[in-house]
Amino acid sequence: MARNGVMIAGLTSGSGKTLLTLGLLRACAKRGLPVSAAKTGPDFIDAGFLTAAIGQPAVNLDGFAMSPRMLAQLATNQPGETVIVEAVMGLCDGGAGGVGSSVAVAAALNLPIILVLDVRHTAQTAAMLAAGLNKLLPKSPIAGVVLNHVASPRHHALISAALDDVQLPLLGALPSDETLQIPSRHLGLVQAGDLADCGQLDPVLDNAAEFVEAHCDIAAILRLAGALPPPAAPAAGLLPPPAQNIAIAKDAAFGFCYAHMMQGWRHQGARITLFSPLNDEAPAADAEFVFIPGGYPELHLPALTQAQTCFSGLRRAAADGCLIYGECGGFMMLGTAITGADGNAYKMAGLLDLHTSFASPKRHLGYRRFTPKTKFFWPGTLLGHEFHYSSAVEQLGTALFDAEDASGAALGEMGLLHDNVSGSYGHIIAMV
Repeated sequence: MARNGVMIAGLTSGSGKTLLTLGLLRACAKRGLPVSAAKTGPDFIDAGFLTAAIGQPAVNLDGFAMSPRMLAQLATNQPGETVIVEAVMGLCDGGAGGVGSSVAVAAALNLPIILVLDVRHTAQTAAMLAAGLNKLLPKSPIAGVVLNHVASPRHHALISAALDDVQLPLLGALPSDETLQIPSRHLGLVQAGDLADCGQLDPVLDNAAEFVEAHCDIAAILRLAGALPPPAAPAAGLLPPPAQNIAIAKDAAFGFCYAHMMQGWRHQGARITLFSPLNDEAPAADAEFVFIPGGYPELHLPALTQAQTCFSGLRRAAADGCLIYGECGGFMMLGTAITGADGNAYKMAGLLDLHTSFASPKRHLGYRRFTPKTKFFWPGTLLGHEFHYSSAVEQLGTALFDAEDASGAALGEMGLLHDNVSGSYGHIIAMV
């Protein structure tokens, strides 16, 4: 059970916080230090890398969807002494009023902030930016700074002296190293599993650990961790299991399932089995609830359209009254077809009257409030997010949700419901 924590944050995306966090976690794991990992915001992919680095599930801590009580419970439920939290985007970036921002999560959990500064094209100004930001953050102070892309010993000396002047500890200075880049794709980083499959994941993580150990004071970073607030039980917002026996699709095409959801269901007595649509596996015959999460189905359409054992199993489960729910990529697979970027339509399970397409990609992104239009597994308003590039080109039937954005602006109806089968483009994180 974690007792303290620290946040690794940056001023922008691409500042180097992921590299530092991965290297720090991997180095701690190799040393046998009692740490765990968390990711601010709804991001699945970074959480997957953090999980691989530390060797245990990394939890998402979302300031929009989770109450302070829920944040505290999830943080303190992590194993080990210290939870290391990777921030998202820029430290203060989020919705109106900073909703969902990393700094809001840091304040809720009493997390001191280690600020990663990309110092390309700047020197003393970097220290001034950190000092100015620190004065604006009385509830979540900047405990120290790690420099990224340091060009030379003189560059390092100039910024180090400036940080001394503003009384901010310098905890590390990382030189530029292009060999440590992690490949990207349209929704963000390549998944950890993709690199693992081609034997690249462990070398990437081990190299990051060696890099961070060589250029950062890991012991000093861990000493700065602040005491987490005591959890108040029960924490509102946790989703109860929809059934006792739950089957979850999990493979390279459908991997976007939150650790806190699966852990919560298990802790509440549910039995979870996994199946792989890509390997043409059907859900367990005794499943009472089948969950198909999001992922990257568009990268595996030729294989998915051949998954007739999986599709037959889903149809049989639906006919037997099993509850089936798909999110984003899972929602798409429950439809009749997915048109790929190549313009070809690939037949899917056909349990919802839905045809989606990647032929004309358009980004849909943002926090969401979902209100079920009829009886649903979880009552009341649900909180989550939407992030996809595909669109529905044909969609017929009963809508599942009325949706709003983070500000409360109506977005119209969302998703589909047909008897005991439902789905939407939304990713549900918690209940109100």
